Amino acid sequence: MTAVLRVKGLEGGYGRLTVFRDVGFQLQAAETIGLLGANGAGKTTLMKTLAGAQPAARGTVELAGRDVSRLSAYQRARGGLALVPEGRHVLATLSVQDNLELTRAIDGHRVGLAPFEERVAEVYALFPRLKERAHQQGGSLSGGEQQMLAIARALLLKPDVLMLDEPTQGLAPIIIRSLSETLKGLRGRFAMIVVEQNKAFLEGLADRVLYMRAGNLTEGAQV
Repeated sequence: MTAVLRVKGLEGGYGRLTVFRDVGFQLQAAETIGLLGANGAGKTTLMKTLAGAQPAARGTVELAGRDVSRLSAYQRARGGLALVPEGRHVLATLSVQDNLELTRAIDGHRVGLAPFEERVAEVYALFPRLKERAHQQGGSLSGGEQQMLAIARALLLKPDVLMLDEPTQGLAPIIIRSLSETLKGLRGRFAMIVVEQNKAFLEGLADRVLYMRAGNLTEGAQV
């Protein structure tokens, strides 16, 4: 298998505060990795650093064999790395359709990208509820619908690596089950990193699970 993401000796945090250190792993094309850990373990900071939203103190991030360690978040997104952040970051005053339209900025920067209208039709087929609410403001959606919108927005980028930070946070059990089935249906289309505190959710989805404790990443057993 081909590694689509290689992380070596990565260290990051905020100023003089080191949140994680010496993180290294490989993510194979079409593989799904779960990242499990408690609050404060460093998971979200690691995801932001991988995405380019937070600078690394040291170490390297390679995407499809290319060193992207010094590239900005938008450059990494253009290269095929998409993050669905904790809290979803849906623009509350924009409609569902307008939230999706924001991803048009990727057009022309991803090789072989289908026309935007085709990509939107694909995500609306995946999330029919979003199509029904296309003209509804993002802030008026339920938590589950906002998570759908955040994932749909990332999928429009046609990522090689999709990272989801705490996707089940604040969702009802029935919505979590639906989200799990949706993500299972996406497995194999691209690589995924799913950050969670919900162990059962990860074990039902991931090919393997990594554990983060006090800023250190350790390999878990195959699941």
